[in-house]
Amino acid sequence: MTWQVVLASGGPRERGRAYGEQAAARIHRSLAIYEEIFAHYAQLPWAEVRGRGEAFVEAIDGYDVQLLPEIEGIAEGAGVDPEDVLAMNLRTEIMFGLDARPAHAAMKECTAIAWASPAGGGSALVAQNWDWKPAVRETCVLLACAPHDRPGFVSLVEAGLWAKCGMNEAGVGLATNALQSSRDKGEPGVPYHAILRRILTSATFEEGVEAVTQARRASSANYLLGHRDGRAVNLEAAPGGPGDVYASEGPALAHTNHFLWPEPRPFKDVGRIDGEDSMVRLAAARTAIAAGAASMPEVQETLRSHADAPDSVCVHEDPALAPVEDYATITSMVADLAAGTLWVTQGNPCAAPYEPVELAATVARARAATSVAR
Repeated sequence: MTWQVVLASGGPRERGRAYGEQAAARIHRSLAIYEEIFAHYAQLPWAEVRGRGEAFVEAIDGYDVQLLPEIEGIAEGAGVDPEDVLAMNLRTEIMFGLDARPAHAAMKECTAIAWASPAGGGSALVAQNWDWKPAVRETCVLLACAPHDRPGFVSLVEAGLWAKCGMNEAGVGLATNALQSSRDKGEPGVPYHAILRRILTSATFEEGVEAVTQARRASSANYLLGHRDGRAVNLEAAPGGPGDVYASEGPALAHTNHFLWPEPRPFKDVGRIDGEDSMVRLAAARTAIAAGAASMPEVQETLRSHADAPDSVCVHEDPALAPVEDYATITSMVADLAAGTLWVTQGNPCAAPYEPVELAATVARARAATSVAR
């Protein structure tokens, strides 16, 4: 595996410490990158960014009591302050809330797709290209985590964050898209990355859905969930509670960085105002899945597409932009939920090969590594 593999298991603080120790250099690099990003986009010094985390503590702890102890463990292992790690995990809420995001900073973060075929004996592919600042290629890790009392999972994530896209031992797969609505004000609630982590530690598909729908969410986001039995659902969530989610089901689903929630929506969709590329990428993804169930090679080919570049599914750096302003595909992921295999690239899928990660074997390594450490 080209990406650094981080193995963590046990209780929250124990696995956090293992995560922090193994990914320490990348966590330090993540902090430097986000200090630059916040200064550039929001004109916020890092000390002020850190100070905004305290308002979310109660909501996080009420949602999942394991998350904050794990933050403390990560910080301890990496030799940084817990407030630094918490602030990174709140990047979405801080950046896109409190009117901190300038109008020109449209989100161009992800193209997500799912193919599901329950009638065919149960199969599902959940896939996405994750697009973000090119510098974060220096910080990502493949996190293999085996909690002591929940399903183990693998997630390709920026070092120090709870989770991103991935899959777990219970057959749940996850892809995701950043969204922004007029309700995104940075008000305290359950943060985006906490919900991603809770989905990936869910013991059932239904529990994964409830991790989104039952949370008092702090920010808008899209969650595309699949299960190895062939089910798939797309959940568009606005800030707020259970009534603020729009769900759509498979067998073929695609999503980018704007809401598909039918009019009249109870909020303004900022993605439709700022992100024309999101509509272009969605059209390309929908065209690719229109024929129905697809094979692994077809999914991967869709994620390599340069149609309508520069607003393409596979995104490359723009040499005319400063790195902090630019977006590029950091990784491409396809989760074969029935086979229990995650396929990931390091960089653009048009140039980097898809490498297989066997879920069961990788989570077993995480459990064994902790046993040896004891």
